[in-house]
Formats: sequence, C-alpha cells, structure tokens
Amino acid sequence: MNLIPNEIKNTGNYFCTWDSQCDEMYARDPSAESIPSRDAMCEDFLFGKNGLLRSFDGVRSDLIVVLDDGWDVPYGAKDRRVFGSLIADPERFPALRTLHPAERLRTLSEKIRALGYRGLGLWVPTQTPSLVDGKEIARTPEEERLYWEERARWCQEAGVVYLKADWGEHQGDADYCRMMTECMRQYAPGLAIEHGLVGRPLFESQDGHAVPDRVNEYLRTVLPACDYLRTYDVVHEIKYASTVDRAAVCLAAAQNVTGTCAVLNIEDTALIGAGLGCAVGVMRHDFEKKRKYLPLPPRLVSESVCALRWQRIAPPFAANRGSLHVAQERLKDVWHCPKRAGNFWPNVSEGDYYITAPAAVSRNMPLPTVTAAGEKPYVVCSVHPDTGALCAAVTPRTFGSDIDVTPPAAIALQGACASAPIGLFGRFESLSVDFDEPVEGRRLFAQNLLDDAAQDVSGQVALCGNRMTVPGDLMLRIGAPEDAARGIPAVVFQFCQEEPLCAY
Repeated sequence: MNLIPNEIKNTGNYFCTWDSQCDEMYARDPSAESIPSRDAMCEDFLFGKNGLLRSFDGVRSDLIVVLDDGWDVPYGAKDRRVFGSLIADPERFPALRTLHPAERLRTLSEKIRALGYRGLGLWVPTQTPSLVDGKEIARTPEEERLYWEERARWCQEAGVVYLKADWGEHQGDADYCRMMTECMRQYAPGLAIEHGLVGRPLFESQDGHAVPDRVNEYLRTVLPACDYLRTYDVVHEIKYASTVDRAAVCLAAAQNVTGTCAVLNIEDTALIGAGLGCAVGVMRHDFEKKRKYLPLPPRLVSESVCALRWQRIAPPFAANRGSLHVAQERLKDVWHCPKRAGNFWPNVSEGDYYITAPAAVSRNMPLPTVTAAGEKPYVVCSVHPDTGALCAAVTPRTFGSDIDVTPPAAIALQGACASAPIGLFGRFESLSVDFDEPVEGRRLFAQNLLDDAAQDVSGQVALCGNRMTVPGDLMLRIGAPEDAARGIPAVVFQFCQEEPLCAY
C-alpha cells in the first residue's frame, strides 16, 4: 500500500538555481572579494555530466526549473541597466548562438523537459534594459508595455511556464508588476508569473517584526496581479521565524483582497509550505556540499522531497481561500551572526539580530494548542479545501548560536476528517488530532514521505474516541530521514476504510 499518489499536481513548485550558483562560485574561489554568482550559469553547469539538473530523481516531474539571475546577460555583467533582455546569452549557451530568441528559449525548455522536469521558468527583473550595445535607451510607458508583450509572445512560443520577477528598477512598483502580468496573461496565457514581497532578508523594525506597515498597501495591489507571491529571501539561520512571520502577513493581507487566486510561495522552507498549503521554491541542492562560506552543514534535500510528495495529496491553494487564524502570542528568535565575508548573500554584518513571529498560524482549522515546559516551537497547519487533508509542521527555532533547535512540546490539533490523510512534519513530544468521527479500534497506516510503502501502526498510536495521539519517537521509527540526527521527519497517516480507499 502506497499512501502517496503517483499523479503529479500542478503545484507551481520549482527548483531555483541561485543558491547553487553561489555554491559553485565560492567553491571555485572562496577568497575572492567579489563573487559573481551569476557567472556560474552556463550550459555545462546545468546539463553537463555532473550538472545541476542531474539531481532530484523521483520528483523531477514535481518541479519547474527556474534559471536565476545571469542566464540572459554576458559573463561579468554588473551594470543593472543591461538586465532584462530575456535572450539566452550566446557565450553561456553557445549551442543556441544562431537561434532566434524564442527558439533559444524553446531549446532550453525542451532540454529541461527531456530530463523529466515539469518545464522551464525564468528569473526576470522588473525592468527593461536601458543600456543596449553601449547605448542609453529611454522607453515610454507604452514602449515598456510593447517590450513585455514581445517577451510574452516569445515565452508562449517557447513553452515557458513560469516567470520569477525580482528586483530591477521597478521593484516594489505594484503598477509596473500589474503591467507585466497583463502582458503575460494576454500573450502567454499558460505561463504563471510570480512577484515578490519587497524588502531585504532582514527587515528592520523596533520589535523584530519582519514586515513594515507599508507592505500591506503593496500587497493589496500586487496580489491580484500575480499567480504566485514569494515571501522573499531570508537569512538561512533564522529562516523559520522570518518565513512564518511573512507568511502570516501575506495570508492576512490576502483575506481582504478580491479578484485574486494568487498562491503564496514560501521559497525554500518546504515544511512551512506543506503545513500552510503554500508553494515551494526549492533552493537546496547536493551542490551545498561544496559550500565553504557558512559554518553550517548542508541543508537536507530530503526535506524538500517530503514536501513535494505531500503536495501530491494536498497541493498549494490560493492565499485567500478559506479561513485564517494567527496567534496573538509572538515568539522571539535571536541570532548571533559571526564575522564573515561581506560579499555573501544575504549581506549581514557581524552582530546580534532578532525577529518575532506568531507562535502558530492555521488555515481552515482552529489554531493548535501547544504546551511546553520552556520555549515553544512554531506550529503551522492547514486543512486542504478540496481534499480535506490536514497537515501540521513543527518548525525549529534559533537561540543565539543554537540554530535549528526544536523545543519539545505537546501539540493538539482539531478539525480533522477521518477519511482524509494527515501529514505531520517535525519533532515533538506528542501530537494529538481530534477527528470528526470516532477512530477508536480502526486500523491506521503510516508512511515516511521518502518511502513508497505504508505500514500498520495501529498498535503504536493511541486511539481513543475521536482522538489519535502520536508519540514523537514514532516519527523517527517510521522510515528514517537522510540524516536522522538533524533531519526533520515527515510522515503521512491514513485510516483504512472498509474498502482500501487509502491506497493510491
């Protein structure tokens, strides 16, 4: 019995090349004063014998590949005025040199699909180039629109499926973002466009709250103008607190916006994406084993794989679909940044930093109850509006130099459907789930989200009345994470019906 469907949903999840570009360039020259991370991007880097895209076996069809900053500019490009051509650079991709721009994109798209991925996505700046062949160009608003209309037609012809719009001259200009989206929707209707929450990896404010009030106005305008909204770059060491806070702000803003079906993309913190029904922009990769510029072990790719496989059961859903609950209680994460190379992105100076975030966030279900003797973990959870599947993620915290620590806690969830799957991510002492009908005496199956076979765990889980209580150590006994000592366990549970409806 396999609880994970083989059918791949249209989730909008993607693998983005940026972090791997950074890892590649630092591995080549870790002492360089200025690391041109975009200069890693080339044909061999992507498609070579040991290329970046030779990874993600088993979940490639769950992922779009987004080529990040550097794919359409010459090597060594630094002047921001040259960005935004959407013409694959002939030095980086010599096999495309003689082709028309749309043909170049189509060739890249076909090569990516041939490897088993869902399709081609492109990083683009929110601007048009104002320096072309050494000449300054000033475009009127109408010329800007015509420019993006032409690029939209290229994308349609080439089968490009995703645009990740980021920085540029018009970053934070919701009206410009809307114009770009209108062009894509008119001339490339099958393409999804992502805009971002504007800001730096560490947003400064007096109480450590990540998003200033001015962002709400931007969100109200940009949410109807995108298919996906990215919560934006965060500092690795405090990624969970930052992402929980930004997700809460963006989801709250979406509750008051009509005319949008935008899905939130929480970038690389995949377990939060699973827990809140948000899309994932995977950045981690085995290339991180080359990393020398951070005193941290490589992030586990297995955590992303678990979220991707869970979202075959419960795909991401629109940010304004259903109810939202945000805890009034805020937790405070503190991080001490050691002295490190100033050219590392995100650029953070030596010192102490802190951020606060809601202790819990839930969608389409009540807030969880979290009981702990000391500090609590962040808990995010949701019930999928179509499948009824419930997912909860217990996220780590950061305390000074102690990074990614999950405080032990007892967690209680309400609002589950006994006929639907339950996905649990993270570490806890115990976790109880209250269902809509009695579950006592029923057979319960469980499956690690990295595995393809479920096991009967009826005798290892307490079933009393309408309640199921999972002991924390069971999460580690059901299969094993890639690195059991530091990995985040992820398990799907399903009660067996009178007929084997739980098997896919």
